[in-house]
Amino acid sequence: MSRVLALDIGTKRIGVAISDPLGITAKPLDYIPNDENAFEKIKSLIEKENVSTVVIGLPITLKGIHGQQVEYTKQFSEKLKSYIPDKNIVFVDERFTTSLAEKHLSQTKKKKKMKEYVDSLSAVFILQTYLDSISFGR
Repeated sequence: MSRVLALDIGTKRIGVAISDPLGITAKPLDYIPNDENAFEKIKSLIEKENVSTVVIGLPITLKGIHGQQVEYTKQFSEKLKSYIPDKNIVFVDERFTTSLAEKHLSQTKKKKKMKEYVDSLSAVFILQTYLDSISFGR
């Protein structure tokens, strides 16, 4: 059974989360540094985990404005599509995922390594939002 992968695209790190084989729950994976090897690492992970769909968080502002980061994310996605042309890419509004992730991590007392976890935990929230939205259509 294929899985769904979520990415929280940042300029330094890419948060990563993956669904279980049934597409019900999301779990975080290690972040990927956003460097010259990022696209190959993502492609490799997609092949290894039998991913059919990639969900990417779209950082729309609280006022609903598509700013610079949205454009950066769309450009990143276009380049990623050239590495994985046979995979479906879906965008999900991620307005509150970073704040939710930071709040969750602050409650688990992992403040020291929070920056390392916040991107992938944000990806979990992005992915879970997507999985919950498609489960209503089943």
